[in-house]
Amino acid sequence: MKVYTLYIEDDRYSVPTLLSAELSGDERAAAFVSEILSRSQHYLAVDAWDDDRHVIRVERG
Repeated sequence: MKVYTLYIEDDRYSVPTLLSAELSGDERAAAFVSEILSRSQHYLAVDAWDDDRHVIRVERG
């Protein structure tokens, strides 16, 4: 298991929301990012990081 740092861009706030998630790997992180993005129409994008390595960015639209 790895701990990923997620940054959620939300149109209601000027600063991204920070979330940590313990996930089984990059494939699960990619799926989780998509799940997070679908939870609110206010979410514009979600980035997942594994320490200093950018794993994925998913944007709405």
